[in-house]
Amino acid sequence: MGYFKTSVEAGATIEVTKSYTKRVGVKVRGKKEQPTAEEIEKVNQMNAERTLRLKINNNFGVDDPFITLTYRKDERPEPEKAKKDIKKLIDGLRKEFKKVGEDLKWVCVTEYQNKAIHHHLLINHIEGQDVCKWVRRLWKYGRPDFKYLDDTGQYKDLAAYLIKETSKTYKAKDGAKKQRYSCSRNLVMPTPKTEIIKKAKKWLPDPKPIKGYYIDKDTVYNGVDPFTGRAYQKYTMVRISGSGG
Repeated sequence: MGYFKTSVEAGATIEVTKSYTKRVGVKVRGKKEQPTAEEIEKVNQMNAERTLRLKINNNFGVDDPFITLTYRKDERPEPEKAKKDIKKLIDGLRKEFKKVGEDLKWVCVTEYQNKAIHHHLLINHIEGQDVCKWVRRLWKYGRPDFKYLDDTGQYKDLAAYLIKETSKTYKAKDGAKKQRYSCSRNLVMPTPKTEIIKKAKKWLPDPKPIKGYYIDKDTVYNGVDPFTGRAYQKYTMVRISGSGG
């Protein structure tokens, strides 16, 4: 018996996880231990990052605007009012997109614990249209700050930043924030594909990329699942620019 290899293709990236079933493989821990609260929290945050990363990589790309929306100092609202403000902006953008026959895609987070309340909004751009002009016209409370996605197709740092940015607000007990982020329903979540690698009992600690891709070295991880006590490996391959796809 070999091992399981699960691949998820999201935009220009392919995320790979190699693992064993619960019945097969080498247990690293001598006896099963209950994962600590810190381990559970870390796994939950990693899973949240992964889900958001796959959504961003699969649905957004080069030149899509990443916008920070702030408020003038004397106009900073309570969280519930801020929620209505961002909804009004998104509704307005959706109407502008529909006027030119396009659908708005978006991801939004709001942060207010230990800092001035603000929103981060990622949207898709439209060739030949100034969508940032629409944002500036619709946002009445301050000056939006615009950055743009690069051409790598790998936006793991952005996903990690957004999850970290909202972690304090997400854990707060004030009831204003029930989720880490919100996003449009038209975002497509990629489907994992799993195969059994029977030829090898163990994977190489240093994985090799498939043709047309390189391995993002920062993503290579050989470790132990705190819940099962079994070894696993994960890494991400990124399409080389100009390789098609």
